[in-house]
Amino acid sequence: MLRLLAGEAARRFGGRAAVVTGTTRLTFADLDRLSDHVAAGLAHRGARIGDVVVLALPDGPEFVICYVAAAKIGAVTAGTGTERLELLAMLNPALVITAPRVLPSLPGLDVVTLPVDDGDRARQPYDPARLGGLPRAEPPPPPFPPDPSRPVVITFTSGRTGPPKGVVFGERQLEAIRAHGAGARWGTGEARLVPHPLGRLGFATRLPVFLQTGRTCHVLPKWSVEGATRVLREHGIGVLQGSPYQLSRVLDCGENLPDLALVLSGGAPAAPELIRALRARYGVPVCNRYVCTEAGLGLGTRPDDPPEDAEASVGKPRSGVDVSIRDEEGRVLPHEQPGEVLLRSEAVMSGYVGNSTDQPVFAKDGFVRTGDRGYIDHTGRLHLEGRVPWAAGS
Repeated sequence: MLRLLAGEAARRFGGRAAVVTGTTRLTFADLDRLSDHVAAGLAHRGARIGDVVVLALPDGPEFVICYVAAAKIGAVTAGTGTERLELLAMLNPALVITAPRVLPSLPGLDVVTLPVDDGDRARQPYDPARLGGLPRAEPPPPPFPPDPSRPVVITFTSGRTGPPKGVVFGERQLEAIRAHGAGARWGTGEARLVPHPLGRLGFATRLPVFLQTGRTCHVLPKWSVEGATRVLREHGIGVLQGSPYQLSRVLDCGENLPDLALVLSGGAPAAPELIRALRARYGVPVCNRYVCTEAGLGLGTRPDDPPEDAEASVGKPRSGVDVSIRDEEGRVLPHEQPGEVLLRSEAVMSGYVGNSTDQPVFAKDGFVRTGDRGYIDHTGRLHLEGRVPWAAGS
């Protein structure tokens, strides 16, 4: 999928920026061309269909190029970034791509160190020299037959309530997310600031949407309120998105954001006071969104919903998403009665890395357990109330 989408995006959008980091600008045409060359380089180093390629890289163009390149040869990308290196132990990678001074010595692993760092990115057009000797100026291997079950990317649970788990998404899940986020539309995506690391769910599984819609993704090597507000102002970005913590930091800094048209809160339940304060400060709709990593797609309020919806709930299921509230024994509970929240859609993960013993996260009817406690009200909105006491850490 990513191979076809990257090629079509290059044809349709060409010189439009796909990734902007500081003043470095990677176009859609460059993304397709350079990922072809890196795909050839990965194949030359022996990477094959199903092999895991770890990206222990700072967020930026190199991460995106290598992710698309790995998909073009059927390899599986796992983006650990530069701060979650303990995740390497669960992955058994065929190749690790990293930057200087990120990794300790890793005997027995094939490691490629690119000449990039977190410092000045002052080159305006993207400089392919940042990819070092990894690319090869030749076509990538030929396309392989479609397989909806083929894994594409591994992302990770947050680790807030237990050890992080590697969550596997394949062609089927990415297609469901693409269909939900873009449908048949091309070129409709406005520029956005990416609020979370690129290896996380929000970018790793939604790259097909960004390619199809031609969205320019502004990426910070590391999120900060100063960096975020600067990008929003300088580029006239109309959507502020982030976790409640990030949004509260932006709110507290007092910066004017004159181009803002929408605020999106996700990643954790937002307090009603924060929703109201954001709406009052910026005079724009504020939406509350909810999904767990394993589910891929979830729920959310909409800009035209009554304002109190986002204050009291995380909204209603998105198209194709089913929600169920169940007790500890797995029995379905009626509206207004709290229990564990379960989600089901075509975007639900394939499973955990290594088929871990936590596989009972799936109910027999395909729902995935979130460990979150909540209830559905009479209008169909989901209200969250923390964690259920019987939930395993996730």
